[in-house]
Amino acid sequence: MKNLKSLLQMVAVALAVLCTPIAARAQYYDHFHTEDVQLHTGFQVNGKLADRWRINWGEELYFGNNMSEFQKIYSRVMVHYNLLSNLSLSPMVMRIDNRSTDSRTMIYDMNVIYKPSFDRLTLTVRGGTRLQHILNYPRIYQEKVRSNPEFMARAHFGASYRLCDFLEPFADIEGFLLLNPANDYEENPKLNKIYNVGYYLPRVRSNVGVKVRIDKYHSVSLYWRYDYTKSKYLSYELMDAPFGIITKSNTNNFVGIFYTLNL
Repeated sequence: MKNLKSLLQMVAVALAVLCTPIAARAQYYDHFHTEDVQLHTGFQVNGKLADRWRINWGEELYFGNNMSEFQKIYSRVMVHYNLLSNLSLSPMVMRIDNRSTDSRTMIYDMNVIYKPSFDRLTLTVRGGTRLQHILNYPRIYQEKVRSNPEFMARAHFGASYRLCDFLEPFADIEGFLLLNPANDYEENPKLNKIYNVGYYLPRVRSNVGVKVRIDKYHSVSLYWRYDYTKSKYLSYELMDAPFGIITKSNTNNFVGIFYTLNL
């Protein structure tokens, strides 16, 4: 219990540092909450490569407009190297195809994952860095205030409890902090220095659900996801200024169903 208390205190401090919004210098604020419930689904395969090496391959699908429109596909490969029995170094490469905006993005992560177990309770603490590089996006989105590539820090904390051999409730929360928030509006690069949007959290998301273990190889997770995403946009109709910056936040709710195969 002493070790558990120390671990929880360490996690609380880390999340407080990362997930506390740092004031940005955006002049205006807007918030949008989707009325429809969206769908997150997909599958992943876990396999052993060698004594200390494991690999995870996954495909994630996102459906919007009340789960009727296929909008995004995330394809990822993650490798785990076990430094200790419950500590791993885990790089990841992921490609995002956004059908609604006709854009493609590459993501490169380096994670350190600590996963201690206490009888039926398992905690997951993950921290690391992310590089997100947009390969292409339409001209209509050129006015979006962003850096390319974007460098982020990420922190994840989760817990699961095995009620029985086949039922395991879980909950987690994850936050990202943008480390290079510059305005790269291409038509006038000099404005980068004037309208720097400051550091902010581009995303905070959480999941609450249950994992159903069919057998030692197959499982299905059912969950509810809350996703809070923030971005910056240029505007040309703000008071007497030729343009300004709007902070726009989106809140999305997802129903999730995900299949896992352990080889």
